[in-house]
Amino acid sequence: MEPDSAVVIPEAALWRGSEGGGIDDFAVDMEPAAYAMLEEAAVRLVAEGIDPVDAGSEDLPLGDLGPTIEAVRLEALYGTGMVLLRGFPVDRLSGDEVAMFFWGIGLCLGRAVSQSVMGERLGHVIDVSDVDPHARAYRNRSELTPHCDPADLLSFLCLAAATEGGESRFVSSPTVHEEIRATRPDLLEHLYRGFRYHRFGENEEGTEPVTPWRVPVYSVCDGLLSCRYVREFVEIAADEDPAIEITDDEREALELFEATAQRPDLRVAFTLQPGEAVVANNFTVLHARTAFTCDTDRRRELLRLWMAAEPPRPVVREIALYERAYHGGEVGVPPQPGRVPSFASRFDQN
Repeated sequence: MEPDSAVVIPEAALWRGSEGGGIDDFAVDMEPAAYAMLEEAAVRLVAEGIDPVDAGSEDLPLGDLGPTIEAVRLEALYGTGMVLLRGFPVDRLSGDEVAMFFWGIGLCLGRAVSQSVMGERLGHVIDVSDVDPHARAYRNRSELTPHCDPADLLSFLCLAAATEGGESRFVSSPTVHEEIRATRPDLLEHLYRGFRYHRFGENEEGTEPVTPWRVPVYSVCDGLLSCRYVREFVEIAADEDPAIEITDDEREALELFEATAQRPDLRVAFTLQPGEAVVANNFTVLHARTAFTCDTDRRRELLRLWMAAEPPRPVVREIALYERAYHGGEVGVPPQPGRVPSFASRFDQN
């Protein structure tokens, strides 16, 4: 698909990290008085032995917090694409109670989908590379370069920060698009054409390890510009399948996209603190993380949600990584009981 010069990008989505007050420009604070009803329900459900993923919105009423969370949802879907939600009561609730509280907010943002072959809809981002050196990115401590996840919205809630490192970085993918269009518009056509993606062993049974279709970095549907990008998936597809070639022009386009997405003047960089959560639009915001280290007695830990928006964002079907989503089914990673998200390649950093 060729770049569409007529596409209209909302002004709010064209932000630059260097032009404002940093992460505070994206911050929304929750007041304890507003979330008292949700907190009480979360504590009660945990005491009753309810698993968060079995609780519905009727079990976890937001009460006075409702208008705030609705504003967060609209901002993530149709505004800047990103919100830092502060004030989770992690200091006085147990881990299970915090998870229930977080799940209750997620229910009002979208529908939680599977995050890996394990099928978890409420995930834990924690380093397990000491027992699995090939653990997928969110389960190790290495650097993650700018990328998108395969769902409409993502959210991370910090339970414990790293001892050192683990800085989060977010950048507007429409801003990256416009920077490339202004400087090297000839390379945009390669980003719109896209690349074959390796599925890291998470493809459904009977399907190929590499997408049969090219996944566009940028695409337009119903006038909306969307982004999908995971550099490592592109590189490993070409590395492991001799039939896949990344041309010199395509590699130049990838390198320019990567360099632009990592520009300090475009990104917002901050370290999530306990009690803070990010809500972001995967189609308009790229996220990254620096490498980190932790003390042996307390690991960096986040709770994670991937959510399908309701209604979903109009996107081209080639943006999907898995067959079921390509054919209009559920987004997220297809669950495969008994498997874990682990894949060895020569690109491993552990």
